Amino acid sequence: MKFPKTIPLLFAALTFSAFSHAEFDYIGPLKLTMADGSVSQQEFGFAFLKEADGYQFKLGEHKMNVEEVPKRYTLALVLNKEQQVWATDFSKTPLQGFEWTVGPHQLKLFKEAMKPARPGDFVLLIDDMRYHFVVGRPAQIHFHFDSKGISEIEVEAMLQPKR
Repeated sequence: MKFPKTIPLLFAALTFSAFSHAEFDYIGPLKLTMADGSVSQQEFGFAFLKEADGYQFKLGEHKMNVEEVPKRYTLALVLNKEQQVWATDFSKTPLQGFEWTVGPHQLKLFKEAMKPARPGDFVLLIDDMRYHFVVGRPAQIHFHFDSKGISEIEVEAMLQPKR
């Protein structure tokens, strides 16, 4: 039996397809509104890219050599007693809010007077889903990854209002 010349190429493509598709680059614009009202713009996000000697994972300005896609990255948001939000991965000073595009996702943190009052009156929107802080608990936003990029965004220690 004679095989067509394309069979070995097809076999090689299937064998190595997981590696060839295991790249993503979600570096996006991040607009920070500081506690004093000033605004700054920067780029922040994630990338998993093939380099000459392996793979490299980028988080903001940081780079590290890795062998596989990291399972997740966690962004911590802390609301302190002075009703200030801290996101130390973004800034060394407290924030009034932020707007961040990362891949297909939109995240936005802002103040909004609410009734009944919520801790700090801060709202976190992730792709139009609202979340509110819980008193005394740091919020965690878990970005889960697979070979194609962000597979899920999970929020921990925040309340989701009833619709």
